[in-house]
Amino acid sequence: MLNALKGTNPTTPITHVGLFTAGAAITSVTGAEATDKLTKASHGLSNGDLVVLRSLTGGTGLVTEYPYYVVGVNGDDFQLAQISGGTAVDFTTDITSVSVVKLTEVSGGSPAYARVAIAFAAAAGGALDDSTNGAELDVPASGVVDYVGFFSASTAGELLAVDDVTQETFGAQGKYTVTDAKLNLNG
Repeated sequence: MLNALKGTNPTTPITHVGLFTAGAAITSVTGAEATDKLTKASHGLSNGDLVVLRSLTGGTGLVTEYPYYVVGVNGDDFQLAQISGGTAVDFTTDITSVSVVKLTEVSGGSPAYARVAIAFAAAAGGALDDSTNGAELDVPASGVVDYVGFFSASTAGELLAVDDVTQETFGAQGKYTVTDAKLNLNG
């Protein structure tokens, strides 16, 4: 199963790694299981925004720190999908409170930020370990890294996973190194 993420099934394997900055948390968001809509006055989100959830109370069927895309924005209401422009996720209990955090891919700098290629060795013991070890990404001055993203292409492509990392802020142009990446079924 894990080997599929580096092979041809699915047809969009992980091939590149990139970086994200987390925005300020939108707190005290609520959600209605009957409509699968989340509600927060003046949330500021738009269709297509990438978000993660934190401090989730209720909302069975949703997962914290999992990448979701905003869909169905209508005033103070919005929904979440697992793929960009996809069908809204059906959560099976009301959400009494959740924080929603928008992720934005790092950009800019000289040399300019760009995703870098990553490769994985064959899965063993329930884990898929990258064989790239030491992938370096350029980060612009004042850049902030909060998440590493795993993509199916160097540009556009599909975001297949994110991992929260210890926040790193760059005072000047610099390099962020992904020293080791693992996909693990063992928890």
